[in-house]
This record gives sequence, structure tokens and C-alpha cells, in this order.
Amino acid sequence: MKKLIFASLAALALIPSTAMAQSASDVRRERQDVREEQRDVRDARRDLRQEQRELRDARWDYNREVRDYNRAHPWKADFRYKRYTTGARIQPAYYGHRYVIVDYGRFRWARPGVNERWVRHYDDALLVNIRTGRVVKVVYHAFR
Repeated sequence: MKKLIFASLAALALIPSTAMAQSASDVRRERQDVREEQRDVRDARRDLRQEQRELRDARWDYNREVRDYNRAHPWKADFRYKRYTTGARIQPAYYGHRYVIVDYGRFRWARPGVNERWVRHYDDALLVNIRTGRVVKVVYHAFR
């Protein structure tokens, strides 16, 4: 009987110590996980700052290209400004060869389809169907 009591007491004494050892290693693992997640957050913040810098640089490059284009292609119109919308019909004088924008790819605009051309109307760019005279697409303030 004494042996049974001692064996049960010994078993009870061993159970908490193994549970404590497991919990300590679990705590260590959790701390490692937290440190790894903190590293991931720092890396993500660094990546975000880098992306923001690249976006700022891209905007600066785009504005510089527009400024250079405006200097190279001075703009004087023989008519008043009118804010056109998609679907409006314009006269052929507005989309004559004098107003055509050939290097539309420089501004990352869509390539004109068949019978379409990009033309400049003051600070706006219009994609015009030259057969019908209808405005297909408008980019407002493209040349500011």
C-alpha cells in the first residue's frame, strides 16, 4: 500500500515539472514568433517607404516630361477654350494636323484605334474619331 501511495505522489510531482518545461519552451517559441513578426512589419514599412519614393519620383518624371513637351511644342489656338466631354462632336479644324499629338506613348495614353487620333485642345488631350468627329476619350489638364 505504501508503495502505491509513493508511486502516485511521485507521478503527481513529475507532471507539473514537465508541464512547466513545455510551457517555457512554448513561451520561447512565441517570443521568437513575435520577433519574426516585428521584423516582417519593419520590412513592410521599409518597402512602403521605398514604393512611396518611387511614386514621387515617377510623378516628378511625368511632370518634367509634360513641361519639356510644352516647351518643345508651343501651343497657340485660333479658337476659344471649350470643355469637351466624351461623345461630343467637334469640327475638323479642331483635329487638324496642326493639333495632332504623335507621341501619345510618352504620356502613357492608349494607342489610337483605326480612324482615331490624339489632338490637343488647350491643356486637354482629346482622342477623336476623325471619320465622325466624335470625341472618344478626354484627358483633362494633360498639359499643365
